Amino acid sequence: MTSSSHSPFNLRLRTWVTVAAIFSGALIFTSCNSNAKDELAHHHHDHGGHHHAEGHDHEAEEGHDHEHEGEEAEGHSGKEIVIEPEQAKMLGIETTAIKPSPFSDVLKVSGRIMETASATGTASAPTSGIVTFANGITEGSRVKAGQRIATVRAGRTTGGDPNAAARANMEAAKRELDRLKPLHEHGIVSTAEYNAALAAYNSAKALYSPGASAGAVVAPVSGTLTALSVRNGGFVEAGAPVASISSGTGLTLRADVPQRHYGKIASIKGVNIKTPYSDEAIDLSALGASKSQGGTVSDNRPGYVPVYFTFSNGGNILPGTPAEVFLLGEVRENVISVPVSALSEQQGRFFVFRRLDDECYEKVPVTLGANDGTRVEIKDGIKAGDNIVTKGTVSVRLAESSGVVPEGHSHNH
Repeated sequence: MTSSSHSPFNLRLRTWVTVAAIFSGALIFTSCNSNAKDELAHHHHDHGGHHHAEGHDHEAEEGHDHEHEGEEAEGHSGKEIVIEPEQAKMLGIETTAIKPSPFSDVLKVSGRIMETASATGTASAPTSGIVTFANGITEGSRVKAGQRIATVRAGRTTGGDPNAAARANMEAAKRELDRLKPLHEHGIVSTAEYNAALAAYNSAKALYSPGASAGAVVAPVSGTLTALSVRNGGFVEAGAPVASISSGTGLTLRADVPQRHYGKIASIKGVNIKTPYSDEAIDLSALGASKSQGGTVSDNRPGYVPVYFTFSNGGNILPGTPAEVFLLGEVRENVISVPVSALSEQQGRFFVFRRLDDECYEKVPVTLGANDGTRVEIKDGIKAGDNIVTKGTVSVRLAESSGVVPEGHSHNH
């Protein structure tokens, strides 16, 4: 009979334990220097058979340790984070060689995104009466310019339809004018009498509105119905708003600049924004932003001067939301900077991860300068030519914290 200690389950268990031990040992003892790897292998080979021997040569061990100290001095710091190239690729870790480049002075302020006047519209009642909305019309519906949204009927209201009375008066004035015209041509009716009839017709015609007679409420612009000002079957006065429409294509950013920075407004050449619903900054110059300087202190926010930027909506910016605003000023040359994604914050300090070779990285403290929302100036800590992790920074930090590469961890998390 087969012993339970040799069951398939126990064999598999021992196999996984062995693999785990080997993987753990590899992470602990792997060095970033190829010569050091060979020396470590030689060290394990020499001492493997004498681990329990009483005659272990302490002097030889001391010499061996001194030899490794020299290797560490010539190689890396000994505090590297080891991630195999295959694992780095799986985790989405990418590095970029740092190059000095132009960088703008930045003034960070708060702001709000608003719709431009040309991107909004109000559909109004052509006459007083009862509103009946067209089928499918609700808040959030998409409509086209000229599309009928509702119909206003005045026949059932007290006092009748004023426009119907205006039409009757116009038609009566037209009949009188038509009667007098041939008589005037034959000299039977005086010119003064004919002109009086013509004036009466023109006056009656001005009071009558064919559109009001139809009672059609139409959309002035294409877009989304953002508000319905009256319920179906409700009464409205002539000219009252029935629905509000937003095209969402034209937006305006209002940046509130503290009054003490008023002198910097003239030098502003660009702007980036960050919204509450996105971690990535948006360069508004790519959306055709144009600046119009505010000339007075804001009535809504005393002590602040509003600066406006009008731009086209790419479809990912919601009107009415607040925004972090990065106003870009004068450009400085030869500045060391990294993408925001390269930074790792730990206990109020900032670090980047520098790649030392194909599989080794080290954590480097850095001193930050200006931040334009997409890149951050680095005043101290790295230099031109350093290969810095710009994608997958979180994965490298997890590996540095735990000492074990987070298997299966995705940089999208």
